[in-house]
Amino acid sequence: MIIFYDIPSNLPVKAWSPSTWKTRYLLNLKGLPYRTEWVEYPDIAGLLKSFALPPTEPDDPLLPYTLPAIYDPKTKRAVAESAVIAAYLDDEYPETPAVIPKETRAFHAAFQYAFRATVQSAIAPLFLPRQLPCLTPASQPYFRCTREQMFGAKMEDICPPSKWAMQWAEIERAFGVVAGWLDGASDGRVTFLGGATSALSHADLSIAGWLLWMQFVVGKESEEWKAVERWHGGRWRNLLDVLEPYFDHSR
Repeated sequence: MIIFYDIPSNLPVKAWSPSTWKTRYLLNLKGLPYRTEWVEYPDIAGLLKSFALPPTEPDDPLLPYTLPAIYDPKTKRAVAESAVIAAYLDDEYPETPAVIPKETRAFHAAFQYAFRATVQSAIAPLFLPRQLPCLTPASQPYFRCTREQMFGAKMEDICPPSKWAMQWAEIERAFGVVAGWLDGASDGRVTFLGGATSALSHADLSIAGWLLWMQFVVGKESEEWKAVERWHGGRWRNLLDVLEPYFDHSR
C-alpha cells in the first residue's frame, strides 16, 4: 500500500491543499491502494530529507521542500512533487490510466509554469490569509511566518477585505485565460488534452486541486463559490463534477 503524505486542516474535509489534491485525485483515479500520513508544515522538510530527496522547489529559499510526496513499498522509493509523482506512477503502473504520457511531458511542464504564473499568483493573495485559521495549531505559526516573508507584509495586510472584490475580479480574469487555452478541447467543457473523461490529464487534476481549495475556504454554499461555478459557462463546475467519482478523502 502506497503511503501518501498530506497536510492536515481543521476543515470538515481534512485534506485541503491544492497541491496534494492533485496526487490524491491521481491515486483515486488510478485505483491504487494507499493510506494517508498527515504531516504538519514544520515537519515537511525533515520528512523529505529523511528520504534523501532533493528540494522540490530548489529555486525557492523560503520553501524548498513541499508536499505532496509518496512512498511506494513495492519499489522502496519515495517520490515528491505532484508532476514527478504522476510520471512515476504512469511508468510504474502502466495498467492504470496515464495522466502524463511521455510524449506530453514537456507540454505539461509548460502548462504548470503558465498556470502558476497566471492563476496561482492571482489566487494566493486572497486565499492564503483566509486559509490560516483553517490549519491546525501546529501548522499555523509556520504558515504565517513563511507567507508573511513571502509577501513582505503581515498576513492581515496581504489582501484585506476592502480589496477582496478587486482580487476576485483578477482571479476570474486569470481563469478566463485558462478557459481560452482549453477552448480547443473536443467537447468544449472540461479537459485540457483528451476532451473526454477517459482521457483526464494531470493538467485537469491541477486545475481541480486549486478549485477545491477555493471551495473549501469560502464554503460550497457561499455566494463567492456559486459565482465561481457560473464563470466561463460553468466550465469549472463541470470539471469538478467529472472528477466527483475520484473525490475520496477518507483514506
